[in-house]
Amino acid sequence: MAQRLIRAFSVFVVLFLSLGSAFLWASIEDKTATGWLIDAQHPSVAVSLQLTQQVNKTLQSVNAILDVTLENPWKTYWRSPGEGGVAPQFNWQTESTNIASVDWLWPTPKRYPVAGIETLGYKHQIHFPITIYLKDITQPAHLKGRLTLASCTNICVLSDYDIELIFDPTQLVFDANLAFTYAQALSQVPVQIKASAITDTKNKGIIQAFSGVWDQSKQQLIIRVSGQVDWKNVDLFTDILDEKYAHVFFSKPQIEVQGAQLIARFDASSWGGEVDISEAEIHSTIVDDNSAIEVSFIAKSGEDATSLEVKEDSAKSLFSIFLFALLGGLILNVMPCVLPVLGMKLSSILSSKGLHRGIIRKQFLASSFGIISSFWLIALFLLVLKFSGQALGWGIQFQSPYFIGFMVLITALFALNMLGFFEIQLPSKWQTWLALKGGNTYLGHYLQGMFATLLATPCSAPFLGTAIAYALGASSIELVAVFTALGLGMALPWLCIALFPQLALLLPKPGKWMSILKSFFAVMILLTCFWLLSLMVRFVGLSAILIIAILFLGLLGVLIFKKHGKKIFIMAFVASIFCIGSAFLLLNLSPKYGGSTLNKTLHWQVLNAQEISLQVSLGKTVFVDVTADWCVTCKANKLGVLLQQPVYSALQAENITLMQGDWTVRSNNITQYLQRYSRYGVPFNIVYGPNAPQGIELPTLLTSNLVLDALAQASKK
Repeated sequence: MAQRLIRAFSVFVVLFLSLGSAFLWASIEDKTATGWLIDAQHPSVAVSLQLTQQVNKTLQSVNAILDVTLENPWKTYWRSPGEGGVAPQFNWQTESTNIASVDWLWPTPKRYPVAGIETLGYKHQIHFPITIYLKDITQPAHLKGRLTLASCTNICVLSDYDIELIFDPTQLVFDANLAFTYAQALSQVPVQIKASAITDTKNKGIIQAFSGVWDQSKQQLIIRVSGQVDWKNVDLFTDILDEKYAHVFFSKPQIEVQGAQLIARFDASSWGGEVDISEAEIHSTIVDDNSAIEVSFIAKSGEDATSLEVKEDSAKSLFSIFLFALLGGLILNVMPCVLPVLGMKLSSILSSKGLHRGIIRKQFLASSFGIISSFWLIALFLLVLKFSGQALGWGIQFQSPYFIGFMVLITALFALNMLGFFEIQLPSKWQTWLALKGGNTYLGHYLQGMFATLLATPCSAPFLGTAIAYALGASSIELVAVFTALGLGMALPWLCIALFPQLALLLPKPGKWMSILKSFFAVMILLTCFWLLSLMVRFVGLSAILIIAILFLGLLGVLIFKKHGKKIFIMAFVASIFCIGSAFLLLNLSPKYGGSTLNKTLHWQVLNAQEISLQVSLGKTVFVDVTADWCVTCKANKLGVLLQQPVYSALQAENITLMQGDWTVRSNNITQYLQRYSRYGVPFNIVYGPNAPQGIELPTLLTSNLVLDALAQASKK
């Protein structure tokens, strides 16, 4: 009886185990896909992981597809997200069994600039090919872990998804449809190749030659590629996968294309300061219309054939910028910032009648050297800021109340001197020494050149902005070279007269008209003095400035009364009132010369880089104006374009958001915003919109057509 019971129990156990195995196998089949996983707190994103039933016994691997779907306008990130964002992460090591590794393949990303910050990633639906490597291909496997995915618009959300697959690789049945889907996903992944495998003669692929050079001093990676096709819509994505270099970021490349040849320059940066990637394996993905190739390489350093060619191209670029700087410096002479000083120089020419040509030549050489040496001093000042890690910018000295106050004092003294109220006399021994040496106050002419340069810095003339942006982002030697070109350009008129003194001798003979012209230029310098004084309002308040202005005008009136008498004093007073009244009437009544611009205002929001992307995502067009009270070109753009029709009405449209950054007083946020676009001075205008989320940059000098075209282009959908 007992034996029968034992046999019956044994049969029951066998049947139970058999049925249990059947149920277990059924559950394994049900775990080859997760289905769509959605975070209830963030339903705009859904993920799914599914095996493709493809088994590679040699590699002991199984293929899978990770699908990610994002509602518009959400995006997620590439393995190296760029300056912002978080790359997706899958932590599977803790609870998984029979899993050796999980290889995540990345389709080619796209660039998504957000308020000047470059990010790399994906939108809409992405298929990530996944390869799961097993420890034993003959045994069941359990993949369990947590996927952390970042998704962003103007805000970012981190969502966790619990992933679990249970499968027996020996029981997987090939599915042609799933295999085709996997092949499609794999086609979006760049072809991977090592740079050492590329040769000029044997390689049959698109890339025929590839080389990378790391410039430690410039913190710049330079890549040169030669191919079998003409690069058209080419882009490069570069990163380092080694966690040791996880803090290193590469900027959007500057790409030069000449047929089948291209050169890409990346600026490397890190939150920790200077980086060294000379020993790192770098991955660069080269993307064109119909190809995507990922090349891994170790960047060369030092002198080699490639670096010499790159230096040759850099020399050509520097030569072009040198010419831009030369032309920009020349144009500074006719800007309203410098015009009063030109009047002073003309006055000195008139008073030099009868002088020998050699003396005139030396005077103008002294002024020229004053201009050039001033640009050298500015370059030295910027180099000190650069080495100390401070922000750089053209005209930043006008953000200092002490500098503006000094310039107010100097212009006031120059004006009073030209009006004849006082003269600076050197001791008789010095005058005798200068006369014997033929100097004729060369120091004064030198100071005139320096003074002209100081007044020129608020101006951003055409070509000047390009040259300065290049200089402030280049090496120290290049910075000095560009500022030397600026000085030479501005000094060019003086150098011409120094070379040909007879030009100065062609002026009319001295007479009463000289005194009238001298007084006219003195008035121009006085106007410059009052303009500089108005810049102090931000620092000391309007009341204090009005008191200073009234006291100075009172002093000026007393000096005029004592030197020229009551009649001239009354004439000067009436003339001043008449000029001020005429200016207001012209600006208010004449549509041609300003219309009613004094009564026109635009409703500006404070510049906020994060708010820009939000407004664009809502379908708005954002017009950004970075300006400063001391910037003469900014005032010209405002009065001549922004407050004039038809631009004025266009900027008031419902779909337009106006943002203004005021750089009158030092602002690190605005400085950083400018430098994102390689700009180091004002004015700077850019238009964002649904069709131009990265922004459309406008030139220094605005025109109505340029602004209207940019608004229309950015607003298109």
